[in-house]
Amino acid sequence: MSMPEPYCAVEAFIEHDQTDWMGDGVLGQLVTVMISDDMGVTEPAVCGLWPAQARTLACELLAMAEHAEQLTRDRQQGR
Repeated sequence: MSMPEPYCAVEAFIEHDQTDWMGDGVLGQLVTVMISDDMGVTEPAVCGLWPAQARTLACELLAMAEHAEQLTRDRQQGR
């Protein structure tokens, strides 16, 4: 990201009334993800994810975090 972004906080939570019908006709619980700024200036971005989608996102975020840490260590060792 080269430009400053208005969003700086990410929160994930479960609201018991946030459910939706899954493809097999079963009522499923959603995981809510909200991205917001700390000043309340920008409208939060909110989405509901199925548990499998939330798990996939979490795995991808963990992989990116590991990669970013490795790049940071490589740059520090290159100094």
